[in-house]
Amino acid sequence: MRRLDEAMPKGDAEKFCRFLRHEGIDSESRDEDNDQVVIWIINEDHLTRAEQYLAAFKRAPDDSKFNVKATSSTPTPGALKSGPRAKGNERSRMVDVRSEIFARSPSRQMPVTIALIALSILATLASGLPGLGGLTRLLYFSEYLGGNFPEIVHGQIWRLVTPIFLHGGIWHLLFNMMWIYQLGGAMEIHEGSRFLLLFTVLISILVNSAEYLATGPLFIGMSGVVYAMLGYAWIMSRHQYNSPYELGPGTTFIMMAWLVLCLVGVIPGVANTQHVIGLLLGGLLGLYRSRYISNWLRQSRRK
Repeated sequence: MRRLDEAMPKGDAEKFCRFLRHEGIDSESRDEDNDQVVIWIINEDHLTRAEQYLAAFKRAPDDSKFNVKATSSTPTPGALKSGPRAKGNERSRMVDVRSEIFARSPSRQMPVTIALIALSILATLASGLPGLGGLTRLLYFSEYLGGNFPEIVHGQIWRLVTPIFLHGGIWHLLFNMMWIYQLGGAMEIHEGSRFLLLFTVLISILVNSAEYLATGPLFIGMSGVVYAMLGYAWIMSRHQYNSPYELGPGTTFIMMAWLVLCLVGVIPGVANTQHVIGLLLGGLLGLYRSRYISNWLRQSRRK
């Protein structure tokens, strides 16, 4: 679902919504302040055509082709906000990440999420076995101090990602896997396995490289990816209309409290650069995917 242009007067929005539905473009409207209405296009594939129709409507709103008679199935602007039933319908589109995950079959709905958890468990267990020390050393970002990326420059590019699978103990592993299961699982269900895989790889490369440059190679864990998922889901829940994401206040409070405790040194030995960079990157991607940035730029140009 994507927002269409800026707010319109209620009468124009109602007229234009009727025309869009007559043309086979499903849309919804939502009241804003000052008797203005925002139109949302349900299917993003129809957005370009809807924008073309809107440009024509602005040029000639009295054109006869836009005079489509109202029917009983045509909702009026603000219908999603009027009455308990409408609020229930709007609420039903939003799913708490925890109830959504635990109600589905993980192996079918979340193969990438399950793979991330499995690889983390295997890598962490292997790192504690004496005979596998040489193998797990290959998973660290680097074996040398400094910021020259020595192994990566010589072709060991997997090191850009693989530190996320190593963890410093059972509690570190459980904490990260719990959030990967909830946040990553929600992202995979709503955005697809390919999106989650690309998200994880890209965020891993960026937060691991940032941590390496800031503190050196002695870091492990998936916390940077977890905070990127948190930032993404939080921004999407706030700025994407009818977003499927909903973070409870307890979830956000726990994660942000943990971040602050780590930053001030109450919890030592933590890759704080990963946390902060991950949170910022996830939030920026959420702003882009929710079209908040493009809508803000478009509105700014019109002022």
